[in-house]
Amino acid sequence: MPADRNSPAPPPDDARDAALARVHTGLSVVARRGATRNRSSGTISHVDQTLLRMLADNPGARVVDIAEYFGFNRSTASRQTAALLEAGLIEEVRAEAAGSSRRGQPLQLSARGQDLLSAQAGAMRDVTDRRMREWTTADVARFAEILERYNSGPEA
Repeated sequence: MPADRNSPAPPPDDARDAALARVHTGLSVVARRGATRNRSSGTISHVDQTLLRMLADNPGARVVDIAEYFGFNRSTASRQTAALLEAGLIEEVRAEAAGSSRRGQPLQLSARGQDLLSAQAGAMRDVTDRRMREWTTADVARFAEILERYNSGPEA
């Protein structure tokens, strides 16, 4: 049974610390492999992919929304979105479609950005499928549950 999310964290102990170190190492390996795969395949960076995913899930978001979502300052979000605009991966939403807000220009994925994001998601799914090919369906489902629990936890 999952722990109550409102209950206090268990007291630290050596076994927990060792397990947390293994989790950190495992997550670092996953991140490093993804970054290496992206660099070697000539695709976009993990940061750009994350920004594209955010805009796919939140079409019409503005730079200020992106900055708030990721905890960036606005100048960082502005630089990153400018690079994606220049690369043709995102586009500004037409003024008449965006409404009359003065908070900045709404953004959305371009067709090229949608295609690239879909291709990268498919490639990642293929890699994941190959790595988990020998796992049982129950093991894959349990891993998915644990990842969902981890990703829904509070931000540190």
